[in-house]
Amino acid sequence: MGKVYNVGIFGNNKSGKTILVEALLYKSGMIDRMGDINQGNTTMDYDEEEINRLMSINLSTGFIKKKEDIIYLIDTPGYMDFIGEQISGIEGSDCAILNISAEGGIEVGTEKMWELLKEKNKPVVIFINKLDLPEIDFGKIWSELEEFFEKKVVLVNYPEFENGKLKGVINLLEKNPAPEEAQKIFQSSMDTIAELDDALMEKYLEGEELKKEEIATHMKKGIVEGKIIPVLCGSGLNQIGIEELIDFILNFMPSTDELPPVKGEGPDGNEIERERKEDAPLSGKIIKTVFDPFAGRLSYLRVFSGKLSSNSQFLNSTKNIKERVGQLYRMQGKKQEPVDVAYPGEVVAVAKLSSSQTFDSFSDPNSPIVFPKPKIPEGAVSYSIAPKVKGTEDKLGNAINRITEEDLTIRVFRDDETGETIISGMGDLHIDISVSKFKNKFGVEVEKGIPKIAYKETITTSAQAEGKYKRQTGGRGQYGHCFIKIEPLPRGAGFEFVDQIVGGVIPRQFIPSVEKGVREAMKKGVLANYPIVDIKVTLYDGSYHSVDSSDIAFQIAGSMALQKAVQQANPILLEPIVNVEIRAPQEFVGDIIGTINSKRGKVLDMTISGKTQIVKAQVPLAEMANYTNELRSITSGKGTYTMEFSHYEVVPSHIAQKIIEQRKEKKEGKD
Repeated sequence: MGKVYNVGIFGNNKSGKTILVEALLYKSGMIDRMGDINQGNTTMDYDEEEINRLMSINLSTGFIKKKEDIIYLIDTPGYMDFIGEQISGIEGSDCAILNISAEGGIEVGTEKMWELLKEKNKPVVIFINKLDLPEIDFGKIWSELEEFFEKKVVLVNYPEFENGKLKGVINLLEKNPAPEEAQKIFQSSMDTIAELDDALMEKYLEGEELKKEEIATHMKKGIVEGKIIPVLCGSGLNQIGIEELIDFILNFMPSTDELPPVKGEGPDGNEIERERKEDAPLSGKIIKTVFDPFAGRLSYLRVFSGKLSSNSQFLNSTKNIKERVGQLYRMQGKKQEPVDVAYPGEVVAVAKLSSSQTFDSFSDPNSPIVFPKPKIPEGAVSYSIAPKVKGTEDKLGNAINRITEEDLTIRVFRDDETGETIISGMGDLHIDISVSKFKNKFGVEVEKGIPKIAYKETITTSAQAEGKYKRQTGGRGQYGHCFIKIEPLPRGAGFEFVDQIVGGVIPRQFIPSVEKGVREAMKKGVLANYPIVDIKVTLYDGSYHSVDSSDIAFQIAGSMALQKAVQQANPILLEPIVNVEIRAPQEFVGDIIGTINSKRGKVLDMTISGKTQIVKAQVPLAEMANYTNELRSITSGKGTYTMEFSHYEVVPSHIAQKIIEQRKEKKEGKD
């Protein structure tokens, strides 16, 4: 086995990533013709949804064989709705190619991907794609890169135009280029490379020509340490600059064994390191899980160290469970190539692991190690779902389990307060595709609706009330009697029950019954039947009957007392407030702030990242319905946002009145 190179392809939506991978596979002889996204026949976009929507939705893997060496390519979607796939791509790759469209430059998605890659300290190389489009100003693009990446960029090849058309690329590391603009950039890039090493700098300043091998050694080190970001360019569609990119990967990018050891935790919780060598103990991580209606569960494994053999076993060190491993496969899109052994850096697939899930670690049973799991963002958009056909609930439950295991950014849960099944994801498109999967992949149709907002009720003042339940029906009766005091608690404090009974006026065995009755009554408030929260209930007096008192009688008495007390304690309605982070080009900030204000929101912070403005705000959840489409409209599709629950706040009285009236109408059957 030669060198293993493991490269993830990342970038903004529509920047040309999938066609770049297609060109790499075609130019290296791994496929015999170039696929076309519009014809739905590319190697990486093979899923039915991807073909229909003309866009990448899922992470896909491919590989290039060059003599003894192998390059693994991990193609990721660019749309931020599929950030879960991008995170999987980062977890599965050693290095990253950040694909930037010459037309769009550094876009919102580019900046977000750069942030994620920086967080994980991934070595990054830039490929400027689509330079064959008309009226491209390379100087402008280069200035933008220098500004955003803080002069770390090093130009490796320069686009050569003839009559305004992209003809090829000039390799700046091979020969001194002729164009004056290229000379300036080349000089700046060589200065940056020379700064990586004192001896190299001295040689460079003395006018000695730096050899390709010297440049390669120091460039690899600079890439790994994040001190430089090499930039290559060309066109994936017309396969210009593609062979040069393959050569650059093999000669200048670090192979797996040239990277620092991976870090994880041993069984005792202490940090341990694992060298990326084949003679080290086996370790790795599951980066993706896919459910195929015919083949079943397929897990993508990334090997960090050691050797993983087909028809063997490993320890799932996250769950401390041994797993049987069947036949391993290299994936070329959806095509499978059987593999006997997978070495460090390789990404292979295996069918039917019984218990292992995405981001679980695996290792040699005698040398366990657990690698950290990445943070999965919370979904920003939620809808209610229900089966279209009665009797398919079990089928839906099975499909939910599969979909949430495939995509960790999709969350499905039952809202106990509204009784609905809620699906939450990163955006409307994300939810639409997941709903399509229920039907197309798992054969169960669902109806999607806007979820009900989980309002709550609370009180603003203290109050006291008596609850007395007395019933005589011949023979043994029912008797429960209590006095309670209620007080408001700080927002988010929940519920507190205090027992101040003295002298046995209520026997000890019935005090939990009063609390149970109070808790039951709290499930439906007095204003609009929403749950009551943030109250302190003190039980201070009562009476009992030696024969007729019972558990149920004191539960009812407690429930009655609470309802009376709440009505006297100036009850109010609370609504969920969410933290919203919006990213968009700076020219749209005024409109974005306008929408936040119109939604009763408040802006908390504003920061700039390159050309992107990041606006952080808090907005009532009830106002965020359809915000994906609204943001897309005001930013021409360039804005994205994330959202997570923050806290509850009082609903303004005029809005609260409408909500209460609507609930009453519904209860009375007029709605």
